[in-house]
Amino acid sequence: MAARSIWTGSITIGLLNVPVKLVAAVKRKGIAFNQLDSTTGSRIRYQKVAEATNEVVDSDHIVKGWDLGGEHWVVVTDEDLAPLAPAKSKEIGIDRFVPADQLPPTIYEASYILLPGKIAKPYALLARAMAGTNQVAIGRFVMRQHEHLAAIRSDGQHLTLSTLAYPDELVDPAQVEDLETVIGVQLSDRELAMAGTLVEAMAEPFDPSQYRDEYRESVMALIEAKAEGRTIDIDAAPDRAVVVDLADALEASIEAAKASRSRHPSARSAKKAAETSSPRRSAKSA
Repeated sequence: MAARSIWTGSITIGLLNVPVKLVAAVKRKGIAFNQLDSTTGSRIRYQKVAEATNEVVDSDHIVKGWDLGGEHWVVVTDEDLAPLAPAKSKEIGIDRFVPADQLPPTIYEASYILLPGKIAKPYALLARAMAGTNQVAIGRFVMRQHEHLAAIRSDGQHLTLSTLAYPDELVDPAQVEDLETVIGVQLSDRELAMAGTLVEAMAEPFDPSQYRDEYRESVMALIEAKAEGRTIDIDAAPDRAVVVDLADALEASIEAAKASRSRHPSARSAKKAAETSSPRRSAKSA
């Protein structure tokens, strides 16, 4: 699949220069509806209206303003902001490598695939050098007039880039009141043991092909049916039993997980292979 690059430049690590192209790693497939007038069927459009006059304002008369409170504003023009904008650059400047497990999960934003530029050897060198080190490269680059903090990873052959949130943008869990309720919660040894068993019973390699956006698929099926004048039957979501005892819920979940795993095709294949490889007993005793 030919990918359209959204940024072209190079990774710089000291004197090493690695030409790369940036392409999106995720292609969103959400469903977006337009708003219509139910009486005429015409599309609803939005306009920018001044609060004081309730009149539509021409885009040439719209300026940026920072709210100081009490209807007091600081107007900032594009000319004010121009000297502060990050300098245009075609480099992803790497200043350090850090252990991957030191990056909190909440710091990751958008994901991209890094493709090699016209010269592939520096790309292959960096990808292989980083492989197996559990290190990610941290640096900055400018894209769409905004400076991004970024982390680059390698799987041994390919490089990926994730933009990162800045530390002061992350919410500190210690400052979230509702999380205080877990402090001091008493758990029995039996509950902990059963919870660990449940985790083990459900553990398996990640297979992304097992997951799909069922809601989006259902909505598209509904749209297609309505466009063709058909109706479709929609099954109601099953009611979940009310759980009273945590240990009972864990025990039931473990049994359900074990039963589900026994029905999985991989489990049946393993059982069949084991039966085939085991020596058959002779009907007659020696």
